[in-house]
Amino acid sequence: MITTKHTNTAILLFAQSAEVDASSKSLEDFAVMHVLNNRVQDTVVKSGLDFFHFTEREQRGTSFGSRFSNAIQDVFALGYESVICLGNDTPLLTPQLITQAAQQLELGHAVEGKSLDGGLYLMAMHRSQFHAATFEQLPWQSQYLATAFQHYIDLLDGTLQVLISLRDIDSTDDLRQFLAGKDARVEWIRLLVITLSRKRNNYNTSTQQVIQVFQTQPANRGSPYPLAA
Repeated sequence: MITTKHTNTAILLFAQSAEVDASSKSLEDFAVMHVLNNRVQDTVVKSGLDFFHFTEREQRGTSFGSRFSNAIQDVFALGYESVICLGNDTPLLTPQLITQAAQQLELGHAVEGKSLDGGLYLMAMHRSQFHAATFEQLPWQSQYLATAFQHYIDLLDGTLQVLISLRDIDSTDDLRQFLAGKDARVEWIRLLVITLSRKRNNYNTSTQQVIQVFQTQPANRGSPYPLAA
């Protein structure tokens, strides 16, 4: 957790530890979550913004919404004016996307990055756009979240900028689809193969199938992501 205040915007990485997260998702190997956690932390560091990682140890509340709301309030209590909220399940999140969000916040806009399943991989807002009671009631962990957050900002007469949509990883099936798609990059395939290979003696049939997908996909390098049209 970084505690030095360099800017008016901080990142809230709201993500459980790999073991806990893997058990709450339909992922058959928590080593995948270790890769995702390490990758998002590296991405956050490269953004240059102050950041705070709230795992299950720092979170408090009786529901996802209350735990998330409390974490955001904790960040604002440190004196930051804006917060960029991230999870740990979006492999192609980049420092450039975080920078775009920070720039839009400076212009007074809220920001969302949509997941392909209707959720959000990024949510950013100014403290004036945060109303805890309403925020807690958003349809968290559902396909309706992106639309609901847009309505939430509309009710506050705010403007919302939308980043490019990305795939998130909530299950082994999601992982297979990601690696089979054109966006799977060679460095991601190598990283996952190396990580899971360390657990070779613990493979089950499904995990072996995922590894086979890793090893057969071509590289595909993309350009930095712009704001969505």
